[in-house]
Amino acid sequence: MTYAVVFDLDGTLADTATDIGESLDAALASMGLPGVEPGAVRLMIGRGPSVLAERALHYHEVSTERHLVTHLANAFMSHYGASGNQRSSLFAGVSDCLEQLTTMNVAIGVCSNKPHGACRSLLVDLGIAKYVGALQGSGDGVPKKPDPTMLLEVLRALGVPVERSLYVGDSDTDVQTARAAGLPVALVSYGYTDKPADQLGADRVVSSLRELPSALHELMTSGPLAVPPPRRSTAL
Repeated sequence: MTYAVVFDLDGTLADTATDIGESLDAALASMGLPGVEPGAVRLMIGRGPSVLAERALHYHEVSTERHLVTHLANAFMSHYGASGNQRSSLFAGVSDCLEQLTTMNVAIGVCSNKPHGACRSLLVDLGIAKYVGALQGSGDGVPKKPDPTMLLEVLRALGVPVERSLYVGDSDTDVQTARAAGLPVALVSYGYTDKPADQLGADRVVSSLRELPSALHELMTSGPLAVPPPRRSTAL
């Protein structure tokens, strides 16, 4: 019986805030605007480049008209794509978690609002692409989380049904996405959110992804992922 775990990327598997912040600052500078404090950048991440740009303009109390948001988002992605992932890293426990899930024959996917190509580059640069059986980042015509479309597409690619799958993220957006898709959800406590993870309504909260395999085992045996015994026939 195959189970699947699908992960969010930024703030869950990878600490990317420094690279994102540097590219955002460069994009803002091209518009004659100052940078954003690192702590504020962390809270802007999670809904894709356009929302990041909109939040940055709002942070500086600048007009968020669509053409300005688009210009800043494009400038950000141009710099981010060129600069790579030099200062991004895996959070503690991620490699151990992915290795253990693999030995448990759990299918692994990634679902992120980061553009698809940037997701793939990050997974490769951080050395964990080998664990990922299916990846879905944002792209033209693909609705972003909390719409469940991307998450369901990852499960389709992995060939694992919703009722045997767990989504792991770091924010309220991830909780909403999982609920919309009909999956249980676990959150990490260290992610990019201004509200404590244990107040967001997840089925589990872990302080390190090293805890996830045992949490998954509990969910598989007595929690939302437990498979009920077959119903006994009442026929004579």
